[in-house]
Amino acid sequence: MYSKFLQNINSQQLFSSNDKILLGISGGVDSVVLTHLVNKLGNKFALAHCNFNLRDFDSDQDEVFVKKLANDLGVKCYLSSFQTKEYANEKGISIEMAARELRYDWFEKLRVDN
Repeated sequence: MYSKFLQNINSQQLFSSNDKILLGISGGVDSVVLTHLVNKLGNKFALAHCNFNLRDFDSDQDEVFVKKLANDLGVKCYLSSFQTKEYANEKGISIEMAARELRYDWFEKLRVDN
């Protein structure tokens, strides 16, 4: 898996070994595997986790898991908590669209600040 991952990065010229990477991580299997693959590359990277507060206890547990993973890997972890349902209602948009807007706006702020 790692060799195919590395091959794809190189063939698509996604980033170089000197680039700093901000990885969005949900705490699910896909984003955790991606985190471990990027860690193996040796690039400087940080994690960014959004708690959309849509799954009560489970949302909070994902945040705890991501914080622990970042600590175990020795990388910076940015966390943000959103009141996604309220935002969706205020904007008159779906929960999915609200989460996307909140996430992308926050990621852009992190990118600019860092």
